[in-house]
Amino acid sequence: MLIGLFARFLIFMIFISGSLVIGYSITRLIAYLVPYPQVSDFFLWSGAVVLSAIILMGVAYSYVYKGFGSQADITRRKPSAGNKVVLTFDDGPSGTYTPEILKILADRGAYATFFLVGKHVEQYPEIARQIVEQGHDVGNHTYGHITVPNSPPPQLTAQIVRTNLVILQNTGVFPLYLRPPRGLYDMRMRRIANLLGQELVLWSLSSQDWHPRATTAGVIRRVLDHVSSGDIILFHDSGSLLNSEGANRRPTLEALGPIIDGLREKNLEIVKLEEFLTS
Repeated sequence: MLIGLFARFLIFMIFISGSLVIGYSITRLIAYLVPYPQVSDFFLWSGAVVLSAIILMGVAYSYVYKGFGSQADITRRKPSAGNKVVLTFDDGPSGTYTPEILKILADRGAYATFFLVGKHVEQYPEIARQIVEQGHDVGNHTYGHITVPNSPPPQLTAQIVRTNLVILQNTGVFPLYLRPPRGLYDMRMRRIANLLGQELVLWSLSSQDWHPRATTAGVIRRVLDHVSSGDIILFHDSGSLLNSEGANRRPTLEALGPIIDGLREKNLEIVKLEEFLTS
């Protein structure tokens, strides 16, 4: 356990120090072109910090949306699915928003996949059952919406296995899909998924409804302006930026109907994840 924590800390420090070195080198070149020493000093210090932050953000974005190394066991999108797309919802179920989302989906004859947080299933078991009864797929989103790379191996295993059992006990369905919170996974999670016969499913297009300043128009525009066939689209029916629930998902509710209509106007077929993956 201590060795694993030390290794993750060491990797983190390598990323930090590497980005600082690159940021400092770039700002040093810029500083040579500035004739005033005061401005040069300003660039050397503040520029290095800003560029380092940008580099780290770029690495994090690439990690979440593309990953590193072989990705044969992780599904992000599927171009071979033809004109099919998938709607997915993370962090639920929610006693406030999930029932309304289910009604919108039912009214429009659309299906989605809900990646459920175990403790929320225990809190709202009737809503979890309603998701399954209406024909939607369910997936495992850990028991407490943990940050996977920071979790000790016993905790990570317990989080996944406990959520599988909670979902099975309350819905009668074993979740075939697994999604790490915030898209942050590691090789341990990939091995656990393989052992349990679950498929790691991330996403290729985020509605960005998680943002505290998300608006209905922004969520609609984000999806319909960037969607293409084979996309797995990410929404949230609960959660918040830092906690497992508590955010306002009203923009998601108000955007969902127009997004479904817009996808169909683009001749994109909204299907369940099971159908999508076997296409």
